[in-house]
Formats: sequence, structure tokens, C-alpha cells
Amino acid sequence: MGNSTSQSRLAYITEVTWGTTPATPGMTAVRMTGESLNANIDNVVSDEIRADRNVSDLIQVGQSSGGAVDFELTYGGFTDDFLESLMFSAWSTNVLKNGVVQKQFTLEKTFETGATDQYHRLTGAVVNSMSLSMAAGSIVTGSFDFVAKGLAVTQAIITGATYTAGNTNTPINAATNFASLAMTGVTAPALTALDLNITNNVDLQRVLGSLDGRDVTPGRFEVSGSLTAYFENATMYALFLAGTAADLTFKLGGASSKNYLFNIPSLKFENAQVVAGGNDQPLLITTDFRGLFNAGEAASLKITRTP
Repeated sequence: MGNSTSQSRLAYITEVTWGTTPATPGMTAVRMTGESLNANIDNVVSDEIRADRNVSDLIQVGQSSGGAVDFELTYGGFTDDFLESLMFSAWSTNVLKNGVVQKQFTLEKTFETGATDQYHRLTGAVVNSMSLSMAAGSIVTGSFDFVAKGLAVTQAIITGATYTAGNTNTPINAATNFASLAMTGVTAPALTALDLNITNNVDLQRVLGSLDGRDVTPGRFEVSGSLTAYFENATMYALFLAGTAADLTFKLGGASSKNYLFNIPSLKFENAQVVAGGNDQPLLITTDFRGLFNAGEAASLKITRTP
């Protein structure tokens, strides 16, 4: 029987020291729909001149690892941990704001290959970016993208490692699990789609004497996104034309518990379109927006969870 990706597992543990997996780790499984975590090897082709016109060598000069973990949004567990890494901050009284405190993980992929399983282990993994996609009639989906130190391949678990399942909550949908939509200055917005993109612009620190990086450097924290709404009044388009700041709040999850309230306290629309694209279509407004620092919240993004 051939090997199947359906028998794969992704698990993680928080690192205290960047790039160092804790001893006898208690690994937690990640609920995912797919992943692209892999090694990235930097190679340089030798420029040596040869009389026979051949290439003399391909030389490794650096390595890193990383990639995306795709998911259907669920409340709690790995979602909470990965959001802390994304926001460079920690939950405080169930509130998370973007900050400057780094959180990193060891990520371990397990592939079932018969008598001997294969383990791909990434250390120093920091969430560089996250995307969330919400569309009418769909499950909320997203992706966490990681930058990591390196990748090692082995055929055994870490000595003393244990594994527990991830959270067991039902995936959040964009119909009954989407609520509390509000935007200051916009009258009764009715959305058909909303995409949220967050990036830390993380870069790996290169150093002489090693193929691996020595740590990561976070860049600017950027919040952006796009939305599509029914064009029923001019309020949203007027904000775009005037370059006026607004805000955006929405809740994902249960009505009274197990939910996340996302708040972009300041944003501006980078573009907006209201066009008649053809017959027999609803009139829509499509926009792109960018989150801005808000002095009152001392952040660009605030997430509040309700257990």
C-alpha cells in the first residue's frame, strides 16, 4: 500500500530559547487542512572558469525553513498559541494586542511510512503572517506562515516526547458564527466577504560561520484586508473619497462563548469600487483597507477572546 498524506500529523511545543526544543517535550497536535513547511537551502553556483566549460560545483551557503499551515478556524488550543506568536504579545485577561515579545515553537511533521515513520522537525519557528478568509456560506479558513531556523529529518520521536490532541471545537463558519459587525461612520454594513491579512515582515539573521541563522528580526507589524458589501448607501464610499479614518469590529465563534472579537481600531480605505459589471447582479462595493496605529489602544489590532 502506498503512503498517504491523510495519515500525516503536525505537532508543536513552545520553545523557551529560540531554536532549542525543550527536553521530553509535551507536543500538541495542530488541526490543519494542509501545510507547506519545508527546508530552504541557499545555493551558489561556482563561477570557476574551466577549460572544458563545465560547472565545477553547487555550494550550500545558508539554510532556513518555514512555510504555511492551512486551517479551518477553531477556538482555543493551537489557535491561541499561534496568535500570540503572530502578535508578538501574550494574552492578558483574554485580550491580545500586537506588541514586541517574541514567541517561537518547534514544529514536528510526522509521516506514516510503514515500519519506520519519518519526522521532519523545524526549530525556532515564529509566525510571520496570518490570513483569514470569510465568505458567505463558508467555513472561516486561514493560514499561518512561519519563518524558522532549520529543518532536521529523523526516524524517531524525541526521547520522552508525548503527544496530545488539539482542541476539539467545531470549525467556525461565516454565517451563524459571524456577528457584532461594526464600522464607525458606515450605516448598517452588510458584507458578503471579508479577508484579513497580518504580517510581521520577519527576516532571518545571517551570521558568518554558520549555515543557520542566529535569530529572527521582526519588521513592521502590518494589518490589511479587503471586504465586499452590498452598496445600499454612500457612507463607506464617502470615507474612501475623503481619506477619513474608520474602524472595524467583528466576532467569530459562539454567540456567548468560545469566540474571538477582532478590532482594528483605526483604518483607512486604500481603494474602493462601485461598478455595474453586468446584468442581473447585486450592486456591490469592494474595498481594500489598511490598519493604522491607534493611540487609544496603543496597537493596530486587538483580539478579545471569550472562553
